[in-house]
Formats: sequence, structure tokens, C-alpha cells
Amino acid sequence: MLLDFREITLDDKARVEACARAHNYHLCEHCFVDLYIWRGHYDTKICFYDTFLLVKMKDSDSGREMYLAPIGEGSLCKPIEALRQDAAERGIPFCMVSVAEDMIERMEACCPGQFDYSYNEGSADYVYLSEKLQTLSGKKLQTKRNLVNRFLAAYEGRWSYEDITPDNVREALKFHFKWCELNGCMRDKAFFGETCAIGIAFNNWSALDLRGGILRLDGEIIAFTFGCQATDDMYVVQIEKADHNIAGAYQMINQQFVKRNCTNVMYVNREEDLGIEGLRKAKHSYYPVFLSKKYVAVPKGEGQ
Repeated sequence: MLLDFREITLDDKARVEACARAHNYHLCEHCFVDLYIWRGHYDTKICFYDTFLLVKMKDSDSGREMYLAPIGEGSLCKPIEALRQDAAERGIPFCMVSVAEDMIERMEACCPGQFDYSYNEGSADYVYLSEKLQTLSGKKLQTKRNLVNRFLAAYEGRWSYEDITPDNVREALKFHFKWCELNGCMRDKAFFGETCAIGIAFNNWSALDLRGGILRLDGEIIAFTFGCQATDDMYVVQIEKADHNIAGAYQMINQQFVKRNCTNVMYVNREEDLGIEGLRKAKHSYYPVFLSKKYVAVPKGEGQ
């Protein structure tokens, strides 16, 4: 029997977040904001099955259909079986993504030896200590600290930080387009998906309970970022953009946002590097306290 998958709506926020709280795996895919703002890019559909959230989506490049690992309270046996039956009914190979490392043991208790698991380094979430991003203390972060101090010295009296509000979102979106021009990604498929996600976030700012910041130099935007508190102990940063031609801009927007919004959580999840070498280097340079690894599960012997 096919599961009743449908579009995700703002009305689902509380229930999705309740399912995510059942087991805190520190993954960005369990964050309602991520599911909601990227729903068009991944053709995301959801349904609720007992105490679990089930998600069906498509790979943005290949169009391949897949399922997000079930999140919720209780045994994984029935929701996983429901997803396998749904795939069979639809005539698609069963593939389950974003299986947290700690979830594998729970899956094996239900389905011993039934799945092969594979890990893609580019999909792991980078999770940092909030306190470290605020203070940039210690020898490892000295380079970041120096860049912030040089920015402060070079632009004393010329820079400002402000919260993102409905009054300045248009300016922030305009900077997003400028950033894409600077980085040569205006024709990338990912650019259209990200632009749509940012627009959805800005248009539903209050309903999504988002927080964001804008960094200005001489009144002009040179960086912006936004995120949300996803769990009791973790913030997720969905978007961060800065003019790389201005030394210290990235470090400043990162630190200023965390200092103003993330003091009540232990962790800040800055999501994955997507296998992009420059992004991977940048994320590693902040020395994450851990990587939240994600596995792909397929039936034994079927490969990916």
C-alpha cells in the first residue's frame, strides 16, 4: 500500500520538530527549516506514520527517488518496512539516506543483516562548539582571530552588524545575487535551488522562527547569514555568504552571528561541504568538535 506522501507545510512544523526531538542525531536534515525551504529543490514529500516522520525526496541531479531515514520515537521496524513496501509499490529501488551513525545499531536490531551501509565524506555535517565560534580562543583558531582583529582595526567606525528583518531581506537577497556573480555560479543548477530556498526563508521569516545577521561596510552589505535553533543544544546555520575580496568578512559574520544568537546552545551545525574542496577546507579550518556522519542504506547486495 502506497504511503500518503504530500507537500510539507508550515502547519507541520511542531509535529516535525517533535519527531526530531525523539532522538537528537545532530543532523541538519532533521531540521524543519531545511526540509521546508529546500522542498522544491529536492521535491520533498512527507507523511506521518504513527510516531514517525517519513520523507520521500529526489536527488537534485539524477532525479533518483529516495527516502530519508525515519525520525521519531519507538522501534524503527515498522516505519522501515512501510518505506520498503512503498518503494516496491512505486517500482523504485529502495534507498534510504541520512542514516545517522547511531541509528545503524537501531536498524540492525530490527533488520539484522538486511542492509549495506555506505558513507560519503561530503555529506557529513560539521558541528562546532558554540563557545569556540564566539571567542575564537586557542592556538588552532589564531588565524581566524587575527583576521577578525585586522578587520576591526582596518574598518573601525565603518562596519556595522544588524539583525535580518522583513525591512532588509530584499537587500540581503540582492547581495546573494552579487555573491553568485562574484563566484561564477549564476548558471549552476544549485544556484536556482539555493535562490529559491533563500526566498522561501525570507518570505516566511517569522513563521520559521529564523534568526539572521547582515554585515555592512560603509553602509553596503558585505555578508549575511541565517539559521535557527533546531534542538535544545544545537543551532543550524542554513546560509552564509560574504565578499571573499574583503579579508575577515567571512570570519566576522560567522562570529557576530553566533555571539548574538547561539549563546544558549552548546553546538552550531554548519552543515555539509558537498564534496567541494574549498568548502571542505574552510569548514575544517574552524576545527569541528565532531562530524555528524550520514550513511546510505540499501538492501543487501543491491548496491547503489
